Amino acid sequence: MRSGVYRALGPWLGPLFSDRERRVAIFGACSVAVALAVSATVPLWSLALGPLVFGVPHLLADLRYLVVRPRLHRRVWLMALAAPPLVATSFGAGPAVGLASLGTAIALARGPWAKKALLLVPAASLVALALFEPTGFQLVFLHLHNAVALVVWWLWRKRGPLSLLVPAAVVGGTLVLLSGAAEPWLTALGAWSAPWTGTSFQDFVETTTPLSNPTLAVRLVLVFCFLQQVHYGAWLRLIPDDDRARPAPRTFRATWSALVSDFGRWPLAVAIALAVGLALWGLVSLPDARLGYLHLAAFHGYLELAAGALLLVEGRRA
Repeated sequence: MRSGVYRALGPWLGPLFSDRERRVAIFGACSVAVALAVSATVPLWSLALGPLVFGVPHLLADLRYLVVRPRLHRRVWLMALAAPPLVATSFGAGPAVGLASLGTAIALARGPWAKKALLLVPAASLVALALFEPTGFQLVFLHLHNAVALVVWWLWRKRGPLSLLVPAAVVGGTLVLLSGAAEPWLTALGAWSAPWTGTSFQDFVETTTPLSNPTLAVRLVLVFCFLQQVHYGAWLRLIPDDDRARPAPRTFRATWSALVSDFGRWPLAVAIALAVGLALWGLVSLPDARLGYLHLAAFHGYLELAAGALLLVEGRRA
C-alpha cells in the first residue's frame, strides 16, 4: 500500500523523496500541526495513551541514536561512569543522581576544556537545584525535556533555512495554546473528561504543573501535551530521517534490517515484549500502566541531556 501511494504521488512529491532537508522540514511541520490539532481536540486521550503507544519505541530510538549509532557503548569509561546513574533513575533515584551522567559526559567528551568548562558551570547549577528542590526540579524538567529532542535534532545535521519551519511551527503552536484559544473548543467538545481513561484532566493539572493559577495551569498542561507529541515525532520521524546515509526513505523491510543490524534480534524482542506488556497492562489499569512506563522511562531525559552536551562539545555527527 505504501509503495502504491509513493508511485501514485511520485510525479508531484518526487522532490520530497530525493531532497532530505525539504522532506524533513515539511513532514516535521505537518507532524507539529497534527500534534496541535490533537492537543486542541482530544488532549486527555493523548496524555493517557501516548506514553503507552509511543513510549517504548521512542526509548528505543533514544538508545539507538544517542548511544548505539554514535558508538558510545564502545567508550568504556564513559559507559562505566555515566550509565549507572541513568539506570538508577529508573529504580527511583532522584534527579541529582541522573544529572551525574551529564557531568560525566561533559568531563569525558573529546573536545577542548574551554568548551567543556562553559557547560560544566550550568551542569553544576542544575545539580544544586535538583538537590535543594528535587520535586520542583522534576516538574520543570518534565516540561522542558520535551524540547531537548528538538535541540538534539537540530544539532544532528547541518541545517538550511527551510528547517526553521519546524521550530517556528512549535513556537506558534505553543503560543496558540498559551493564549487560551483552544479552551472554548475543548469545552464544547467535552474533551476535559474521558471516563474510560480512569483519570481526568484535573489529575494531570495537579500532578504535572506547580502553578497555583488554575487558568495558567490548564494551559501549561495543554502545552505539555502538545510538546510531548512533538518529542515523540522528533525521535520517531525527524532524527531517523536525518540519520540515514541515503536521502530517500527506506522500505519497511530495510528499516527492520537496519534495526536488527544496530541492536540484534534479542534486544528487539525484549523491546517488543515490553511494549506489548505495557499495552496489556493498560487494558487492566491505564493510570497504573502509564505510571509504570514513566518510572521505567525516567532515565531517558538525563540521557538526552548528556548526549546533547556531547554533541555540543564534540560537534555534529559526520
